[in-house]
Amino acid sequence: MNSRTLIAALIALALGLGLAAGAWYELRQRPPTFCEISGRPIQANMLTRIKVDGERLYACCARCGLTLGAQTGQRVEILEVTDYVSGRRLPAQQAYFVEGSQVEVCSTPRLKVDQTRTPYVRLFDRCSPSLLAFAGEADARDFVRHYGGRLKRLNELMQEAAAGRPPGRQE
Repeated sequence: MNSRTLIAALIALALGLGLAAGAWYELRQRPPTFCEISGRPIQANMLTRIKVDGERLYACCARCGLTLGAQTGQRVEILEVTDYVSGRRLPAQQAYFVEGSQVEVCSTPRLKVDQTRTPYVRLFDRCSPSLLAFAGEADARDFVRHYGGRLKRLNELMQEAAAGRPPGRQE
């Protein structure tokens, strides 16, 4: 084997390793397509990053994380949310949340039909009432005008969760 062939082989090997490392890094950074709590598909503009007793997870919405905390008693922190309008991620502390609007992105329909085709009404869904995040207060208020709901900040949601108040309940 001459030196040109050896150099070409080393360059090809280096390029191949570089491409493989880049692909691994990109896949490692990509969030899952299904909620790590409920198993539901994650919509691009609803992706939420939470911490549950120190473990970081991806959720289909912020409500899913709050419900997990209420059901299990685990400490849940909402770290990062996705702006419903732009799809950009932002720290949850900066977001404006709309709770209980007519728009329910990841919950199941309230009226369902079972295997025997008997209709029934869903009384509980872990992602209900809806909880949508917005980067700007103006966008959140405009959304409330069109689709209803209540404007809240993260600290208010966390206080309600800590007090054990059911979601969406006004006091």
